[in-house]
Amino acid sequence: MKTEDLISVLQQDTLPDPRPKQVLGRWLVPALLLSALFVISVYGLRFPLKQTLMTPEIAPKFYLPLVLAVLVTPMAVRLGRPTAKVSTGWLWIFPAIGAALLAYAYLTTPEGQRMADFEGETILPCLISVPMLSLPALGALLVSLRKGAVTRPAQAGALAGLAAGGMGTAIYALHCTEDSPLFYVTWYGAGIVVVMLVGALLGTRVLRW
Repeated sequence: MKTEDLISVLQQDTLPDPRPKQVLGRWLVPALLLSALFVISVYGLRFPLKQTLMTPEIAPKFYLPLVLAVLVTPMAVRLGRPTAKVSTGWLWIFPAIGAALLAYAYLTTPEGQRMADFEGETILPCLISVPMLSLPALGALLVSLRKGAVTRPAQAGALAGLAAGGMGTAIYALHCTEDSPLFYVTWYGAGIVVVMLVGALLGTRVLRW
């Protein structure tokens, strides 16, 4: 049977395929717990957490990547179905929000303080930690997708990386003390993009069939 014929047969199968979701539940929760326990035991949480979670200027560094992960994860899993399609154009709302936060921070930060806030003191730890904390979730997502029939491996991998990057970033934000949008929009964003690209690269290799 040709690949195109197999895809057609799979597409006509309207029965729900629970395997990707089952594997996702089996692997994603432990993966997130692993990353969270690493942050708690090695990095330490930033207390009081209320400062991170409730301060309007600071809270987006936790909630934006968390919302990104919540919204993108189902999109990635959906691509486990053959010929499934997802709409990604609306994802530009996240860079738009980030740009708005950058503009706000730039305008409200004294000129002499802008570069210091942009550079912060933890660029390298941030760029290392975000991908590292995201890798367990990325692995869980890719394992779940392998149980399906992905016909767009690069896109599926990229969305898995985007979702995992959001998860890892939200976890890291509970430790990070860099509170300026000039820092966290720039460097968190860079870390998420790295994970997305890694996901796309891995997707083309491990999700192809």
